[in-house]
Amino acid sequence: MPVKKIRDLLSSIEEVAENTTDAFQLSYYHVLGTGIGILLFSYLAIYLVDIRNSLGLRSTVQNQLVPVLWHYLFKERGPIELVQWLFLGAFATTCGYLYHRLRKMGKSDKARFWLLFAIAGVLMLIEDALNPRHFILRDLLLHQINWTTLNLLETAYFGAIAAIPAFAVIKYGRKTLENRTTAILVAGGFLFYGTAVFISGPADLTDINQQIGDTLYEATISMGGGEELRALYEQGDQNIERLEEERGVGMMDVRYMLKDFLVEESLELLGATFLLASAVSYLQFTYRKRQPDRVQKKNQ
Repeated sequence: MPVKKIRDLLSSIEEVAENTTDAFQLSYYHVLGTGIGILLFSYLAIYLVDIRNSLGLRSTVQNQLVPVLWHYLFKERGPIELVQWLFLGAFATTCGYLYHRLRKMGKSDKARFWLLFAIAGVLMLIEDALNPRHFILRDLLLHQINWTTLNLLETAYFGAIAAIPAFAVIKYGRKTLENRTTAILVAGGFLFYGTAVFISGPADLTDINQQIGDTLYEATISMGGGEELRALYEQGDQNIERLEEERGVGMMDVRYMLKDFLVEESLELLGATFLLASAVSYLQFTYRKRQPDRVQKKNQ
């Protein structure tokens, strides 16, 4: 009896989801527009507050470690990362629903594809929200391994997570990604997350990240921030040095934070946006394919 009730509940949820999609015209465009829109709005706010100091709004973020808006928006567990968590949770949930839906339709290979993507989404959310990588590699092993080994281990860690959706694409992608839109969006998600992983790990073994940080540091000043913004950056570095002495640990300076926060978090939000959009687009695709059958049933 409990099994039958669960099945009936899932069928009811599926019917509600289909009707909701029809009623509100849910589309991957909404996901893309929301994610990219939030990012663009954040950039505009940074330009107005940090660079132009419109209406003296810089004063509203003076209590930050680095007293600028981009630090508040893009820092660990800041607003942008919270949006990432929301999108990753929605991505994993949508993939799980696709797994249930496709398995019910007898399309086992396609169901496995989205099951693997759901697992990857959960692992990505755990990594982003709970930081097990930082705890294991940076808190426990940092003093026992050198910087090069640390970066290689972090890259291998990310590679292990990425191997799950990569295997799904290789094993089941030909049958599942027949929808061109979904395929493009999956590729976009891979590209953005792959770039974020590169500059988070292997790029630290080169001077690429330092160049990115230096370029953004000087660009924000030359775009209109001027010496006032430079002074805020220098104040931020002083705050960081004081915390380093208090805690006895090394921390990122402002130039590196520009790369780690502003660039990496932007790429990760875009990656989460494209992956969620890919799942939603495939959900739309399955609804469209069943639309004639549903219309026929309603007319009977």
